[in-house]
Amino acid sequence: MLPVRNPFARRRPAQPPAQPHATIAPPTFSHYSTPAVPNSLWFASDFLLGAGMVVIQPSTQRIVLIHDGSTGLWILPKGRKDIGESLEQAALREAYEETGYRSQFLPLLSGSRAPAPGSLRNAEATTEPIYVSTIRFGREYGGHGGEYLTFWYVGYIDEDAVREENTGMIDEKQYVSHLLTPQQALERLGDATIEAQILQMAWHLFGLTYLSSTEDGQADQEPSPPKATASASSQGHRNRRQGA
Repeated sequence: MLPVRNPFARRRPAQPPAQPHATIAPPTFSHYSTPAVPNSLWFASDFLLGAGMVVIQPSTQRIVLIHDGSTGLWILPKGRKDIGESLEQAALREAYEETGYRSQFLPLLSGSRAPAPGSLRNAEATTEPIYVSTIRFGREYGGHGGEYLTFWYVGYIDEDAVREENTGMIDEKQYVSHLLTPQQALERLGDATIEAQILQMAWHLFGLTYLSSTEDGQADQEPSPPKATASASSQGHRNRRQGA
């Protein structure tokens, strides 16, 4: 016998369709940075610390860029810090080993959050890093890979600086450094790479700090400050080796 439906029975209200969980976009700090990353914790074997440098010759308004003869790539000096070495020492050492030039730190008006004594923010020119970049590395260092954090500084060489030969490691013997205009350097790095955006910002800050009071107030072919893009974040350091 078929069941009889009671027309007076209370019916349950229809359930609304399940709504997909909204994806909350991570906050963005400024146009010059990629969005925030989740709070993270990495054990000693799961991360690397490195330092890189944009080297400028103020007298000629040129930038030192490295050409790797073994791969054909153009790169900025960068590499892992050694045990007991500070990030500043690593930046100067890597710049010397890979370019052949002895650089010095260049103070810039970067708006660094590193505080001056008695202040929440330093409004003066400093030699603090202008960027920190991250990239995931694989099993080349053992284990399951990890995060490679690089602190980027800006340095300078004098007008009469002389490039020394054979300053690099075994796998850097094909490195040859060149003094290029900012535009030439950007073209060789590729506009979508992290290193190109770092170079752009370094040159912008150099102009802001040292060239704004000159007669024309501008550097030769000065690029505008870059806006960090997701494409640069994903491409990362594909234009250079990780193990420097």
